[in-house]
Amino acid sequence: MDKVTVLIVEDERDVAYIMTHTVNRLGFSVVGTENTGEKAIKAVKELKPDVVLMDIKLSGKMDGIETAEYISKNNKIPVIYVTALTDQKTLERVAVSAPYGYILKPFRDDELRTVIEIALDAKGRS
Repeated sequence: MDKVTVLIVEDERDVAYIMTHTVNRLGFSVVGTENTGEKAIKAVKELKPDVVLMDIKLSGKMDGIETAEYISKNNKIPVIYVTALTDQKTLERVAVSAPYGYILKPFRDDELRTVIEIALDAKGRS
């Protein structure tokens, strides 16, 4: 079986770097990193990743929630939020977007592996 491919959408370069190394170390394959919602949408169309790891606060005009909604609706690719945000307003917006997962920074390797595997399993059942 081919490696699971992951697109990382994160506007903080050092965090994207850490996430990339963590995802690769866990046995998945990072196919790209983007720092804006607009670039992420383009990358999803071109790279067709199996999973997208999405920060909520992004550079550019679209935030991660708007980007995730677009990706989920138009590409049927699981989106997992990886964020430090836990305020009520954000959580309400996230709930409406129906993500495949939500993990808080800083995350542990086993948490990230688990949420990716659950998202892929859920996608396979839908």
